[in-house]
Amino acid sequence: MIKLALAFLALLLLACLNMAAQSERKIMIIIIDGARYTETFGDPDHAHIPKMWDISQEGTVCEDFYNNGITYTKRAIPALWCGAWTEVRDTIFGTTPTSYAVLPTIFEYFRKQFSMPASECYYILQYIPDLWLPSFDPEYGTSFWPSFYSAGYGDYDVCENTKYVMEQFQPHFMWVYLADVDHAGHSGNWNYYINTIRNADSIVGELWDEIQNDPFYKDQTTLIVTNDHGRHDDAHGGFENHGCGCEGCRHIQFLATGPDIKSDKVTSVYRKIPDMAVTAAHLLGINPGKATGDVMREILNTSAVEENFTKTNILATPVCYPNPFTEILTVDYELSARSNVEIAVFDTFGKEIFFQSVLNVPAGHHKFYWNGNNQSGQGMPPSVYFLKLKSSNMSHTIKLIYAGD
Repeated sequence: MIKLALAFLALLLLACLNMAAQSERKIMIIIIDGARYTETFGDPDHAHIPKMWDISQEGTVCEDFYNNGITYTKRAIPALWCGAWTEVRDTIFGTTPTSYAVLPTIFEYFRKQFSMPASECYYILQYIPDLWLPSFDPEYGTSFWPSFYSAGYGDYDVCENTKYVMEQFQPHFMWVYLADVDHAGHSGNWNYYINTIRNADSIVGELWDEIQNDPFYKDQTTLIVTNDHGRHDDAHGGFENHGCGCEGCRHIQFLATGPDIKSDKVTSVYRKIPDMAVTAAHLLGINPGKATGDVMREILNTSAVEENFTKTNILATPVCYPNPFTEILTVDYELSARSNVEIAVFDTFGKEIFFQSVLNVPAGHHKFYWNGNNQSGQGMPPSVYFLKLKSSNMSHTIKLIYAGD
């Protein structure tokens, strides 16, 4: 009986220590609404984002991060919250018409799973009377919403309000929304649009400096910076608007830095909006049960990858060659244990064009060949595609360039 009691106490102590370690993790997510990739990390000179470029030397940039759904803010922001493309419904909250996400948000997962008070999770943005809302999911919902700090009339006010929240409340989780770039883009004034990108870059630098100068946050905080959508590329109407599936609207920036993020790395692994929240959830040590995204393991230090994942590496990183290819692509992959394998090819819109599932593939070296045809055997046009190879416990996504005949 005494041995059982001691064993129980040991397990309880271990759980408490694990919870304490998890609770020390902190994260700040900054969304720059509507910045086009060609004016951010897609510009080889990084002329408009000098601060973020400097920060990226300490972290990781994903150069193939995409809005793979609807390239409007009202749909993309909830997808970023939820780690999934969620239905968005209209409602009256109090007396104000607004909308809410059907799926639970990362705020709700964080607060419920760690029993965190609202003061530990802040959503900071300019004053919006009809603020879009997290979910009313029966397992999560209003009891686990974040604290909203909606005040001021521009990105500089949001920056100052974020610093105030950090100083006064020291939350572990902050979501910062900068709206000025999108407003400036819609004005059609190029100089105004560029200046707001530069201002947003300056704000990211200022908030990162604030993190480094605060002992509560320094060396314990992950910073993620991304967008909800881009803007039309020149072939589809130019920077003034957005909303279609062109490269300009879909291709967005992704920057991450912090103690669990690889330093001075650029990755070309195809990633999409739902992957951001799932990766943030992993870093916080929470399970986003209804999300559909994948953890961006390629950006994480080894310790951060192993902490919440099985250490059995069943699927090694595949090799695709030749790439670019004109006729046949060869995919070499290695399994360390018997596993089911799924192979899918997606276009730049995130649409699946080819899928194959193979059951009980034995351990060892294997090859797969793709001839550029879709599921119906029709030839696809020359373009950029993404191949996702998935085993029982791991997946890898590789960018392909099909040059055609």
